[in-house]
Amino acid sequence: MLSRVADALFWTSRYLERAEHLARVLDVGFHLELDLHGVLAGGREQETAAVIGIAQIGITQFGSAPFAGRPEGAESEDTSLYDWLSFDLNNPGSIMTCIQHARTNARSVRGTIAPAVWRELNKLYWQIRDADFMARARESPHDFFGAVETGCHLFQGLCDTTMTHDEGWQFIQLGKFLERADLTLRLLDVKSRQLQQLTDPVDLPIANLQWAAVLKSCLAYEAYQRLYISRVEPECVIEFLLTHALFPRSVRFCLEEAAKVLTLLEGPTPVGDGKAERLLGRALSDLRFLDLDEILREGLHPFLTRAARMCAQASAAIQEQYALIA
Repeated sequence: MLSRVADALFWTSRYLERAEHLARVLDVGFHLELDLHGVLAGGREQETAAVIGIAQIGITQFGSAPFAGRPEGAESEDTSLYDWLSFDLNNPGSIMTCIQHARTNARSVRGTIAPAVWRELNKLYWQIRDADFMARARESPHDFFGAVETGCHLFQGLCDTTMTHDEGWQFIQLGKFLERADLTLRLLDVKSRQLQQLTDPVDLPIANLQWAAVLKSCLAYEAYQRLYISRVEPECVIEFLLTHALFPRSVRFCLEEAAKVLTLLEGPTPVGDGKAERLLGRALSDLRFLDLDEILREGLHPFLTRAARMCAQASAAIQEQYALIA
């Protein structure tokens, strides 16, 4: 396969995964603000800070300027924040920018993807750019976030059901799972550091609500409840999202799938030096033999940072090996 085609498919998938994740984080945060309104002093400010932290950590590779607050003409800083993260094409990490980049990449290789895949991506792009829809979305953000999530899910589902599972499909999977693992790690890092402050027993209901929001941001709430039939416990949430072998958004599951795809791409005669496989193998070893109590004693942040760094290095090694362009 030409590296140009592989590059386009890889980044189409990554950009859509990023857009879908940010849409869900914003949607969950929007509803969490409503739940915390009047219950927790400074609840809106805390949630806004968390959303900014999650979004800006995820786009540092693009060199985006930090969110600077309310621009002239905005009704409130919250309004400008949601606009900046949703619609602002000057923000390289906004939902709109990610979907635009995904469409541009997919359009360059339309002959490689199934017509239904292109049709759904193109439909999502024009839907969210429609002036009437954008005006309604500003009044009801939930509808906008839901449309983005649905469109991204349709893209991935149609890739699985209408494309031959050859090298092109494999690069789509590789982009999806590497991006998803990275996003889950970063979400856990930002939220766990924020929620360390809620140690007072009086804050337990609020902490449970916040940790439930973390699960919902990863589409994991129902799966978690089926496994842990009890209230939401921080240690269980962390363990579930890091190490569950069968949940499709856990870090372990994503990295195992990425490693399988790399093995298929390599075939019987490896192309490169195996750096990406080694990095993924080290990260997976840490997750498969995870001692959560020890990690919590030593500090969760260093562990998550190290895992995210290995994911980034593995991604860079893959891009170098297959001549993919960031």
